[in-house]
Amino acid sequence: MAEKAPARVPPTRRPDWKPRFLEVFRATGNVRLSADAAGIERSTPYVRAARDPLFAGAWAAAREDALDVLEAEARRRALAGSDGLLMFLLRAHRPERYRETLDLRVELRAEAERIAAKVGKPLEEVLALVEGRVHELERR
Repeated sequence: MAEKAPARVPPTRRPDWKPRFLEVFRATGNVRLSADAAGIERSTPYVRAARDPLFAGAWAAAREDALDVLEAEARRRALAGSDGLLMFLLRAHRPERYRETLDLRVELRAEAERIAAKVGKPLEEVLALVEGRVHELERR
């Protein structure tokens, strides 16, 4: 007696997971939570984004929305009394004014003085060598 081949089961179409993924991602900014909520593997959105520019764009927009919410909350907390967070935000948004800077010229001169004393050469000669090396690097 010949065995019957099992009946072919038509493939079932998965429900569209993208809207739920993007909704949760927009709210949380977290891929794991968003994938779990959409019922997909964590790697699925990455695979989809690599081959679907529309999804990649929607995901990028959702990421910006999530970051806007995060930034608003950080601002609220900073203004409510977190000096550290306040300075972080100012440095991020106005780095030209609030970032920590070092005057490298002062440090370079101090290091050149140390080297000049160590090798017994005049300070100006050591500084000229350093400046020449910097110009050489800039031309590359």
